[in-house]
Amino acid sequence: MFGYVRPEKPILLMRDFALYKSVYCGLCKALGRRYGQISRAAVTFDMTFLAIVLMAFAPEDPRIREEGCILNPIKKKPIMVDNTILDYVADLSCLLAYASARDNALDDQPIRGTAETLLFLRAGKKAKRFQPEAACSISESLEALSELEKGEPSFEAASVFGRLISELTSIGFDVVAKLWQNRSSENGCKMPSDQEEAQPFSPDDTDGKETSFYRYMIGEAMRALGQWVYLIDAIDDLEKDRKKKNWNPFLQLSTEEAKSEALTLLSQAEEAIDRGFALLSYPRMGALVYNIVVHGLPRTRDRVLAGEKLPRI
Repeated sequence: MFGYVRPEKPILLMRDFALYKSVYCGLCKALGRRYGQISRAAVTFDMTFLAIVLMAFAPEDPRIREEGCILNPIKKKPIMVDNTILDYVADLSCLLAYASARDNALDDQPIRGTAETLLFLRAGKKAKRFQPEAACSISESLEALSELEKGEPSFEAASVFGRLISELTSIGFDVVAKLWQNRSSENGCKMPSDQEEAQPFSPDDTDGKETSFYRYMIGEAMRALGQWVYLIDAIDDLEKDRKKKNWNPFLQLSTEEAKSEALTLLSQAEEAIDRGFALLSYPRMGALVYNIVVHGLPRTRDRVLAGEKLPRI
C-alpha cells in the first residue's frame, strides 16, 4: 500500500539513516509482536513517517536495542523497541492494510484482494478493538471515497484522504499528549531544566496554546501529505487504470495534461507540508523530517512523473 513518503538516502547522514531504519524495523517488529508474522507485510514508508513525526514530540528519547531480524536473524542491527507510538502506528498499519485488501477485493483485484483480506482478517479485527476511533474514521473515509468513485473523476477524493490522514494523526497526537501527562504525574509536574524550552508539550503549558498550535500545524501538514499521497498514487496508476477502466481523478485528461496537472497539485501540497513542518521546533528527529519533506517528496514526485522506478532504501 503506497510507499511514496520516503527519505532521500544519498543526502542523509549515516546516523540519521540508521535512526530511520531503526524506526522502520521497530514498526515491523511491533506489527509482528501485536498481530503475528504475516502482518509485518503491512509496514510502509508512509506509516514510518507518521511514527517519526509523532515520536519527534514525545517526552522521552525512544529506546533502541541491537536485535536480529526475521530476514537476517544472525546479524543484529539497531531496532526501536517498547514504544507506545510504534504500537499505535502498527495498529493503524493493520487497519489500513485490511481496508485496502477489502477495497481490492471489491475492485479490480478480486482474487488477490480476497486472499489479502483473509490474511489480514484477524489482525484487522484486533486492531479495530485497539483503535475504535481510528477504525471508524477509516471506515467513514473509505465509504466517502467509494461514493466519489462512482461518479465523474474528481480531485475531491484527495481531500477526503487528506482529512483521514489528519484525523489519524490527531489521534496519534492524543497518544503523545497522554505520554506527557503520564510523565508529568511521575515527576510531580516538574520538568528537567534542560527540557523546559526544548519540548512543546510540557506540563508548564497551562493554557494549552502551544500544544494547540502544534496540534493544528501538524494536522494541517499531514492533511496536505494525505492529499499528496493520494494524488501521486493516482498519477502513478493512471495508465494502468485507463486500461482496466478503473476510476482515477486524472482520467479525463490526456497523459501529458494529467502529468502537468499532477505537477501543479503535488507541488502545492509539498509547499503546504513544508510550511507546516517548518514552523515547528523538533526536540529530536528534525533532520529526518526535513530530509523527507524537503528532499524526499519532491524527488519521489519527479521520479514518478518521469516514469522511473523508485529506488530501494
